[in-house]
Amino acid sequence: MSAIQVRDGKDVWEVRFEDIRKYHGELALMAVAVGFRSQQAAFRVLYGDSAVERKAISVVSGHAGPGFRDAFEYVTRAVSRGAYQVDTDYPRGQYDPYRPQSYAFVIKGEGAGAVEVVLKEHFLPREFYDFLKKGREGTTTEQDAEVFGRLKLELAERALALPEQELLDVRKIG
Repeated sequence: MSAIQVRDGKDVWEVRFEDIRKYHGELALMAVAVGFRSQQAAFRVLYGDSAVERKAISVVSGHAGPGFRDAFEYVTRAVSRGAYQVDTDYPRGQYDPYRPQSYAFVIKGEGAGAVEVVLKEHFLPREFYDFLKKGREGTTTEQDAEVFGRLKLELAERALALPEQELLDVRKIG
């Protein structure tokens, strides 16, 4: 798996999934992995092989969760810069049967246009949404937490291993 090259002023460095994982922790690994892969895909379309200018990126996230937020923040600092917006009603990527929550992201690069990245519909199993619902309701058992933790890790590993076209729909929109 490749890294994302980030430019911050005169400095250029590489960001890998493991870097974001250390920043985020283990709570939402699937989202961290999908957020990382989404940025890789969008930046490839917007900038080719060039480093991404951190301050030039803005993000509209269809998902309000901490894993996606942290993945975008670590790479772009969009949250801290006020260039990160959440729109859970975003029309594409609405797969959660229990609530509005989109697995779609619009990533804009100043002067480079915008890219919409949408997680493929059948990547997340129904069981994933059921565990999320239990967590919101406060009915998660210790066994549920253990099983869900393993599922999130498996999904993160799968998201990192799949070819981009099997994980994401990517299109330039502006």
